Amino acid sequence: MEPCGFLPRVPKSPNRGDRDDMSDTGPNDDPVSLGLVKVKQCGLCAMEFEEHNLPGVVSFQAIANLRNKWGAGLPSSAAKLRSASARYSMVKLCAFCYQFFYDSAD
Repeated sequence: MEPCGFLPRVPKSPNRGDRDDMSDTGPNDDPVSLGLVKVKQCGLCAMEFEEHNLPGVVSFQAIANLRNKWGAGLPSSAAKLRSASARYSMVKLCAFCYQFFYDSAD
């Protein structure tokens, strides 16, 4: 079954037995591990997607504001992004997370 292009990428475990017995591909033939497909994280939910499936672009400041509004704050791994200049950097978002930044017509 071929995965849909807009769903997050779930890495296959070599122990799960997902391979067909008839296939000649090895465990290292994943297009991501070979560098054929670029994978990036969504700036808000941190799920991994293929780069072309991240249609939304917002500033890191918008993400920080939304996370503060939700009471989530910034993760400790984002300490380097707490500087004022880093708040203007652009961050890619998946289609689901991008809906939180749409202008409402109400």
